[in-house]
Amino acid sequence: MTVFKYFIKIALRNKGVILSYTIIFFIFAIMNGSGTIQRQTNFMETRLDIGIIDNCNSELSSSLKDYLGKKNNIIDTMPDEEYIKEQIFLEVADAVIIIPEDFDEKVINKENSIKLYNDDRKVESLQIQNQINKFLTFVNATYENGEFNLVDVESALDEKAKVELVESNNVSSNDGIVMWFKYYFNFTSYVITAIYISAIGLVMTDFKDEYIQSRTKISSKKFLQFNKEMYLGQLVIASMITLIFILGSIALKGKYIGEVNFGKYVLNIVVFSFSALCLTFLINNVTRNKFVINALSTVLSLGTSFISGVMVPQQYLSEKVLTIAKFFPTYYFVRINEMTVNSFSDMRFGISMQLLFAVVFLLMGLYFSKTAQQA
Repeated sequence: MTVFKYFIKIALRNKGVILSYTIIFFIFAIMNGSGTIQRQTNFMETRLDIGIIDNCNSELSSSLKDYLGKKNNIIDTMPDEEYIKEQIFLEVADAVIIIPEDFDEKVINKENSIKLYNDDRKVESLQIQNQINKFLTFVNATYENGEFNLVDVESALDEKAKVELVESNNVSSNDGIVMWFKYYFNFTSYVITAIYISAIGLVMTDFKDEYIQSRTKISSKKFLQFNKEMYLGQLVIASMITLIFILGSIALKGKYIGEVNFGKYVLNIVVFSFSALCLTFLINNVTRNKFVINALSTVLSLGTSFISGVMVPQQYLSEKVLTIAKFFPTYYFVRINEMTVNSFSDMRFGISMQLLFAVVFLLMGLYFSKTAQQA
């Protein structure tokens, strides 16, 4: 196991790279999670900046606009999906509502009648959906003989209820905890990709040095055994890195694990780590240049994070960007973290795609490796 021991020894020399990424990651994780629960339990209705695009211009749609205008600040917007997403991402608008042309007909048939864009980063933006649902509930209750009694609706909505708050120690913070785990594991994809390529990649450049390879060819160590020990070393280092982030989530929010689907996150990060390791294997067989490897570590980790939903939520990205992101496993990793999973079948597609990318990276790496050997 000489090769394996030296691989681990050389990898540990690059612990500075691993520690720097890891420390920065956990600093941000602690800062992000410090007030998550408190923010969720202190919810109160506030005036939001919302945009309303009325394509119906009926008495009913006007009544809805008036009702929302009393509780929020109406801002100007444009009926362009990309422009709306940009407004929400830049926090110009907390939500944008699009009222369709057949709004009245859909309300009568009790169909989904309004398209709503809201900022998921702000829990208070959820109140817009509640306000719309409240309005539509009262409107449907007054519908009779083909007409809505909007006067009664307005009167009922103007009624104020006297609310007396009772302190409780059992306030649910599940939404905040789920959000923390989602952001935590989403961001691990960036760190894992960067560490794998930079740390493991730099170690492999030493093993692929021409002088080392020449000595290997004339040594008693068989080529197959040499590669087995080297790949075992990669697997051990990768497992240690991934385990650090899994244990980190337990250390930071371990008491809340029962409130989330923790198994989903663990399985997802393990599969993604394998895919990232295969990507590193491909890069190692394409180039031996340390500067190129360092550059690829930065470009691929940051680039895939920005287009796949790690840095910017996927719902705010354009279709063209998401189409490009689908050619990287990070996109499917984030999709699984974002979805509600009831069984393995719900995440089967995302897991399969990540494994497929791993196989493709592995086969391409073997091809370039064989080509180099023949040369």
